[in-house]
Amino acid sequence: MKGLKSALSVFLAAILSASLLSVGASAEPAETTADATLHTEGNQLVMANGEAVRLVGMNIPYLSWDASNADQVFAALEIALDDWQSNCIRLPVVPEFWLGSTHDSYKAIVDEVIERVSAEGKYVILDNHSFYLPDDDDLAFWESAAEAYKDHPNVLFELFNEPAMCTWRQYFEGGTLTYQGENDWGEVDDVTIDSCGVPALLDAVRGTGAKNVCILPGINWSFDLSYCTEENFRQFAQSIAEGEAPDDTEAFVEEYVEKYFMDDPDGNGIMYSTHPYPDRDNWDECLLDTILEYPVLVGECGPTEKADGFIRELTDNDRSYLDKLVAYVDQYELNITPWAWGAWPYLNQEPSDRLSAYGEYMMDYFEQSNETKAVTLYSEVDYQGDSLTLEAGRYTKASLEAKGFNIAGLASVSCKDDYYQYTITLYSEDNFGGESYTFVPRATNVSQTVSGFEPQSMEIQRGVSENLLLEHATVTASGSAENQPAENLIDGRNGTYWLNESEEPSEILITLDGLYALNGITLAHAAEASMMTVFNASDYTISVSTDGEVFTRVVDVTDNTMGLTEYDFEQILACYIKIRITRGSLINNNNHYLAEVMAYGTPYTGSTEGIDVVIGGVPAGAGEPVGDEPVQEAPASNTVQIVLIVVFGVVLAGTAATAVVLLVKKKRA
Repeated sequence: MKGLKSALSVFLAAILSASLLSVGASAEPAETTADATLHTEGNQLVMANGEAVRLVGMNIPYLSWDASNADQVFAALEIALDDWQSNCIRLPVVPEFWLGSTHDSYKAIVDEVIERVSAEGKYVILDNHSFYLPDDDDLAFWESAAEAYKDHPNVLFELFNEPAMCTWRQYFEGGTLTYQGENDWGEVDDVTIDSCGVPALLDAVRGTGAKNVCILPGINWSFDLSYCTEENFRQFAQSIAEGEAPDDTEAFVEEYVEKYFMDDPDGNGIMYSTHPYPDRDNWDECLLDTILEYPVLVGECGPTEKADGFIRELTDNDRSYLDKLVAYVDQYELNITPWAWGAWPYLNQEPSDRLSAYGEYMMDYFEQSNETKAVTLYSEVDYQGDSLTLEAGRYTKASLEAKGFNIAGLASVSCKDDYYQYTITLYSEDNFGGESYTFVPRATNVSQTVSGFEPQSMEIQRGVSENLLLEHATVTASGSAENQPAENLIDGRNGTYWLNESEEPSEILITLDGLYALNGITLAHAAEASMMTVFNASDYTISVSTDGEVFTRVVDVTDNTMGLTEYDFEQILACYIKIRITRGSLINNNNHYLAEVMAYGTPYTGSTEGIDVVIGGVPAGAGEPVGDEPVQEAPASNTVQIVLIVVFGVVLAGTAATAVVLLVKKKRA
């Protein structure tokens, strides 16, 4: 990390206390954390019992510059675990101290940290805090450290801190790296490294038999994760093939992928670490593909406008950066360990325990993260009463009771407004089997529908909303101009558009290929098709129906000027989506433009008993007059909230009057 203090001479380790020397050869896992072992499922970390874990902790970096700094390490550890309620510690260590004459005493401190943290059922990220590219010392470090903490349930291995001044090809293949100049924290470096490449570190760890989750860096001081997914890595391999022009390009690419792409068939999984400091741009471009496939740790972050010392007051730029950071972390449920306690930019006012302004900001964020996780259960309707907040994952009745919540009394469920979509299934057996109820939060009244069995287990699933209309819909309209047909509305391209020139309101009817539970609709207006904003539709409604006759309005808009309008609402069953444009563009009321319609939700596979479902065969405008107010359309104030429950294929629906539209700023992928 930038701005670390100069390393003290290794002989300082001799003053380490005898009490630490007595810790022993390796830290033993606590008996109380036998189920804490993490593995990866998709882009989440999950314990052996199925409970998902989001790591939120801090960096304690003293051992990266001082081989014997036990007092400061343990003082910071107590603050992190108790005051900050961290569930993980990122512990930077260096091969120089681990492999040198300080090995025994240095390792004793690490053992003690792991022992204390694991005793609380929390996690240690053992960070090889090296820079530029890995070499033989890094290999030797992991051959030793992985053997020492092999399969410890509370230890994750971060294989390398910050690759820098290297290409992606050097990152994967290794080779000689030479760099002379200023490093990322303003010091002059003269570096020559004969690198083994990052994949060799993963091979070294797995070669010991250790299955611990391994954390891998990116390049550009571990910010850029562009080529970490297999799809993107194949594109990278293809670019190399194009440069080298082999006789058989396809065989070259396959061989390159086989040799250098980092997958993990023999371990508990890999995740990636990024360090998005303020001078890093293009977060989505460099990070998002990897975020959606792997668990990702924001291993370091922090404001850097103040060059050194403590941040006693956040500047506007500092606050803007931190607001952007935590919003991004929350949006994608990323793991995070901000930098750092005891090192610039300082969470604390070293050497005191008093927080810096940056530390106060991050501590507040930690409190908020602990208070509101992905899904929150309530013992009373309308999100009242006793509550328990959880990450996505699998939970038994006993594990929920241990957390202080009786699942039999579940009355309502809320979820975070983030990138993901959540579904909940209750089971009659403790092994996630037997009878089941499946429903979707946000659900304000679950208790009236949960009957027939007492839940013994529960699964919270996290998925990604996808535009259903690209592959599951057809569209008609009450009119279309030549060369701007209604089909353009669901072709997935904002560059095309639909236009109807009419003095009467226009109606668009989208027919889904089945019954879906919708929770969001996005409209791309004329401006998204590279037209002037004055052509955006001004007044319109959006309604949904299961039978094509009775529609429930979910959106009612007047005086719109935006090019992209996004609407989230309580999930509702639908086979049809109807859009009525009653006032067109600002410069010509009779010109009705729309570029694209996107709808989000999940297929509904339960029984349709008690629900009138008609799929297909309903043209736009059929059965209703095209006037100021369709006579069969339920107004916004009477919109019904649907709580979807499946019990042996029988649908039960709870109702509650609700506000229909929440305009949100997030853009769906």
